[in-house]
Amino acid sequence: MPASPHESWCVIGAGPSGLAALKHLRDRGLPAECLECGDGIGGNWRYGSPSSRVFSSTRLISSRRLTEFHGYPMPRSWPAYPDHAQCLAYLEGYARHFGLLPHIRVQTTVVRVERPDGGGPGWIVTTAAGTSTRHAGVVIASGHNREPRLPEIPGTFAGAFFHAAHYKSPLQPIALAGRRVLVIGGGNSGCDIAVEVSRHAARTVHSTRRGYYVVPRFIRGRPADVRGERLLAMGAPLWLRRIVSLRVIDRTIGLPWRHGLRRPDHALLETHPVVNDELYDRIDAGRLVPAVDVTAFAGDEAVFADGSRESFDVVICATGYRIEHPFIAAEHINAHGGLPRLFMNLLHPIHDDIAVVGLIQPDSGQWGITDVQARLVARMACASPHARAWLYRQRQRPPRRRIVQYVDSPRHALEVEHHSYRKRLERLVAGMDRRLLRVRGPAGCRRAARVRG
Repeated sequence: MPASPHESWCVIGAGPSGLAALKHLRDRGLPAECLECGDGIGGNWRYGSPSSRVFSSTRLISSRRLTEFHGYPMPRSWPAYPDHAQCLAYLEGYARHFGLLPHIRVQTTVVRVERPDGGGPGWIVTTAAGTSTRHAGVVIASGHNREPRLPEIPGTFAGAFFHAAHYKSPLQPIALAGRRVLVIGGGNSGCDIAVEVSRHAARTVHSTRRGYYVVPRFIRGRPADVRGERLLAMGAPLWLRRIVSLRVIDRTIGLPWRHGLRRPDHALLETHPVVNDELYDRIDAGRLVPAVDVTAFAGDEAVFADGSRESFDVVICATGYRIEHPFIAAEHINAHGGLPRLFMNLLHPIHDDIAVVGLIQPDSGQWGITDVQARLVARMACASPHARAWLYRQRQRPPRRRIVQYVDSPRHALEVEHHSYRKRLERLVAGMDRRLLRVRGPAGCRRAARVRG
């Protein structure tokens, strides 16, 4: 006898996080479906779709080894840093390999997630088509790179002004050849766009709020993050990792002040890593001009914090994204000031029937970490009262002190140190497995599903 629809889980979003959540829920024998607003899976990596934020030259900034899902490696023939087309192909292959496609409904936009009238268990999920379905639980995996955050700069700019979310190439949304272009933002998108634009524009200025450390993609022929992983595996303390990393970076591409840039106002690793092999070369060649923060616009001019002014034709703001979940009330995801306050940025502190997967920005590859997040959520979804009580107690413990103290900025609201974060997730998964095994035997949730049927 099939399970009741009321026992099913709903996953919102078919990007990397949603696919991992759907896989692990179904692996535990739980009925689950995934609702995706786009016309195909892949989320941000589906280049050209309305919700995609990648541009034509985008590739991973973390190596494939530290990005791939557990149990589904990327092809070894691929480059160390796959491009967006390869990433989409990988996600589509993952969905086919694990039989997820029949359980995904594309072109299905969720507009409301709410508790049933009368306060009963579960959730009512309503789509833009007007259909409402009751589910036992909900996993939100809709991403956090959807709503562009524009800088609050006084004045009005007279030229073309747009967010990096809409940048696709030096030809889209506007041809940049021969133009004077200002790129605002020192993150990876800002640096990548500034480098690319500098090959086409008549003049390219790159404005950043502060100085940043830049990490090369490769160190002595191997991906930089793989090199760094060795120090983490050895248990090297943070101070030693900083010393070793700074020396290696300096020998490979140099530190910021070697290229006439500002010294960062923070220690290495206290901001999300900027991974770029070409930024310094373009600056040294005079094709990319670094600048301080923009304080105002006046007609076609930008006014900078050092008092200088310059005219531009185009301004591109690579200034990040707002964290928004407009389809669910803030209290259901314990949100304050727009930011969900969740245990490990994942679980509600009290409720066992809702989770937000992928609401992190790790300092390395993300998909493998969201895979572990999804494993924990799936175990919570089918846990015995004993196991749920144990997980509840873990969530009530005081927050752990961060190993790395990140710069206090909106960009780092979701930042996590990937190694310690993943280890903690894995310990929680192992703890749930011990308690599930004790109560239900080796078959876990699959056995429980058959008993219900």
